[in-house]
Amino acid sequence: MKLAAGARWIFVLLAGAILFYQLEVPPVVGLADNGDFGKVIGRFDLIGRVHSTYAYADATYEFHPETHWVSGFNSSEIPLAQAAVWLNSLLSKDGNFSIGCIGAVHGALFLMALWLFAPLLADARPGLRWAMYGLILFVYCDMMYVSSLNSFYMDEPAYLFLLLTAVCYLRVLRWGRTRDAVLLIVCAFLLVTAKTQHALLGFWIALLLLLAAKALRPIRPRIWYVASGLLVVAGGLMAWKAQPADYAAFSLYGVTFETILPHSKDVPRTLADLGLDDSYRSRIGKKAYSSDSGMFDPAFHDRFTRQYSVAKLAIFYLRRPDVAYQTMRAALSEAGDQRSFGNFDRSAGMPWQSHAFAWWSTIKRHFFSRRGSVLFFAFLALSALLGFLLWLQRRSLPGGAAPAGLCLIAGAFTEMGLATLCDSMDIVRHAMIFLALFDMIALVCAYLLLRLVLGRKPNAPPHPGGGVFDDAAPSASGRT
Repeated sequence: MKLAAGARWIFVLLAGAILFYQLEVPPVVGLADNGDFGKVIGRFDLIGRVHSTYAYADATYEFHPETHWVSGFNSSEIPLAQAAVWLNSLLSKDGNFSIGCIGAVHGALFLMALWLFAPLLADARPGLRWAMYGLILFVYCDMMYVSSLNSFYMDEPAYLFLLLTAVCYLRVLRWGRTRDAVLLIVCAFLLVTAKTQHALLGFWIALLLLLAAKALRPIRPRIWYVASGLLVVAGGLMAWKAQPADYAAFSLYGVTFETILPHSKDVPRTLADLGLDDSYRSRIGKKAYSSDSGMFDPAFHDRFTRQYSVAKLAIFYLRRPDVAYQTMRAALSEAGDQRSFGNFDRSAGMPWQSHAFAWWSTIKRHFFSRRGSVLFFAFLALSALLGFLLWLQRRSLPGGAAPAGLCLIAGAFTEMGLATLCDSMDIVRHAMIFLALFDMIALVCAYLLLRLVLGRKPNAPPHPGGGVFDDAAPSASGRT
């Protein structure tokens, strides 16, 4: 156990060093603002010193009370930003805000996930343990994920609390501790309340809690049922009230007039199938936020939102699966780029993107960039492999493992659909949670394959009541 404890420290300290080098050592790595940061930091009077959208990431922000703005967006990123502002007040020498403060807050949550995860492999063979530690560092300490820690995107808490939710679920399966169960519920709610786009993940987590309630000790099943119901309510409220009522219309406009209609071979038919008349033909190819889109004309905006909705788009995709696939493939081709925003402050005089610790995203970029069909079928293959491995090892895995795998796949499909079929802007960033789930599925498959190859520790009989990452029988108390 001492060796395992030492391995835990090495694992987390290595991750911390990689994060510190990228997030805090000049020139710091961040993620450029696309205009969304104000939805979070406007209430704190912050504005980037240079604010060069997309191309450069501001390392310094200034406080300007005259820019104060409380947006209509609600997110668990707001309290994290508040914590960063408090931290900055303790450390700032010139009164400005350093982006490294939000990186420290986000980074602490990431390292917390790793710290809580590490003991799950304490009883594994050393080769399996170090292989998984190395793979996790290789994947989730990649620049693609680390750069976004130095940002104010509302996708970031969704990513961090997704990791924490997954880890806490495994800990509850493994040890059945009350504190892990409470943390699981809290992290699930913080994930669901991160951003409207990711609120639907709450429905899959709720289903998981229902299916695995009897395997999740020590809380009684009825408590999990209540938590499941509340997650559904929270997800519904986020989808309904977490953003301005007219915000979704811009995304609908974009995917319709920038993606679907420009590639249509029969525009009149496609317009009719979408429930739109021929007067909308002049909007084809225009961006929702451009001045000539019509979306800033109250009369046009009102007519568009009355005639068109997410439900109509969903029905269109169901009636035209060929268009749905083409739209998804085009978006996945863009998502396969893995990184499309700048990482450095303009004053650093550096190339706009960092190359440090970018091996994993570079590999995926090589195979998936501009190859949406390859990414799509790779995801299908990984999902099928995960399902097969869970079935193959069903006798040695706990009752909550198979439902978790299925909900993981379902959540990834949901995120892929939302990122590719419901918007046309910033696909790489909007696909971040899908890509994180894609990588999570790959890591679980790697673990289950290594578990088959390396086998169990000698004299460690299988036990159906153990945890997903458990290769030895637990102690009598179920604790370590």
